[in-house]
Amino acid sequence: MKKEAAILDETPTKRRATQKGQTDRLISGKTIAAPVKNRLAGEPSIKNRMEESVGKQKTSLSQEAWSESIESKKTEPRPEVKDIPAEIKAAVATKKAVPTKPKTETAPVETAAPDIKSRPKEMQAFIGELTTLEIRKKHVVKSAAIISNKGGVGKTHIANNMSFYMSRLGKKVLTIDLDLGNADIANKLGFYCKNTIIDLFNGTEEIDQLIYTTPYGFDLIAGESGNFKLANLTSTHKNRFIKALRHVSSEYDYVIYDLSSGISSTTIDFALAQDYQIIITTPQDIIAGYSCIKAAFFRFQEVERAMAKRDSSYKPRKVFRPFIILNQVADFGSGRALFEKMVSVSRDNIKCPKDFALDLNLLGVITSDSVKIREIELKHQLYSDTYGATKIGQCYHFLSHNLMQYKDPNSMEFKTKFKRFVNLFMKSIDEFKYAQ
Repeated sequence: MKKEAAILDETPTKRRATQKGQTDRLISGKTIAAPVKNRLAGEPSIKNRMEESVGKQKTSLSQEAWSESIESKKTEPRPEVKDIPAEIKAAVATKKAVPTKPKTETAPVETAAPDIKSRPKEMQAFIGELTTLEIRKKHVVKSAAIISNKGGVGKTHIANNMSFYMSRLGKKVLTIDLDLGNADIANKLGFYCKNTIIDLFNGTEEIDQLIYTTPYGFDLIAGESGNFKLANLTSTHKNRFIKALRHVSSEYDYVIYDLSSGISSTTIDFALAQDYQIIITTPQDIIAGYSCIKAAFFRFQEVERAMAKRDSSYKPRKVFRPFIILNQVADFGSGRALFEKMVSVSRDNIKCPKDFALDLNLLGVITSDSVKIREIELKHQLYSDTYGATKIGQCYHFLSHNLMQYKDPNSMEFKTKFKRFVNLFMKSIDEFKYAQ
């Protein structure tokens, strides 16, 4: 009784100070609970004043501070208030919304009932189309052409083993054998393909019927040896190939082309139409490798100038960046030294105009092991699958990883890149001859 009397006898100044202190604590985000000496049971006057103050400040509090204030008041006794309607009491007791007076209902506007059953399917189909378009928009396939000035340097082995490791690293890879004079990828892997790329050129099969899934994780379109060469392709053949390639390219991350040996204009043009040009050479054929680099660089200048002249919106590439793979080297050190020599010779003997530059990049070196190479050829096996833990297997793994990690500073949008590919593949060398 003494404590209650003391509280009731508070002066207005003290009550305002107490009220202000509690309100300040609410605004600062702290609990509204006052010190223990002010939280005695049966304080209706202070509590009512506090609730009134809290009500004024409610709109300025954060949701978290307001929730804390409500939780702290749950333990305090509520004052007895008379003349409260029973329905409001029941709503408060059950923590339900207080019923309000029913609003006057208006007559609903008659509209055609939607077809609820068909809506989910239509929405799913629409969302599926949007998703597919978005994926195709973001997905850009990368292509690499493997070339060499002469045969026997290991192009086919490198194409197969790179495709194997890139698929092992999580990429979907399509390998196309375009060495039409000496197609050998399927034979080296030990299986026979009924349909080949020639069937596509002749129009007897669609490209979907030519794709074989190898047991090594990558897909293959096999070639066929014979008199059919890239230089012999007519505009009809090329149109079929471009249409088919555009159809399947969005399904893959990388497309690897094994091209014919030699530096004919058609072979080099097809290689230049790809994202990456990979030139293979060996220590015994270093002069042939240098000749391939030189021919590709001069052709690169002609093509870029001609395309810029034909299309004002085309931005020509100024730097030719081929990848070099040195195969059948004694060790890594000698391979690296040989590459540095190639760079030095190219810098001294290949004249670069002011608006073009040559930048050679070493993709990797592959050591020599003629015994194991001969063994897997006789057994029609893949080297990296049989001897992946050897030095040569690790070399294949390393150069595959290097190609995947490479960031091309001159990368193009898909539309521009495909347009460039079509122009290079469809036009003859005379049409792209740059007139000074």
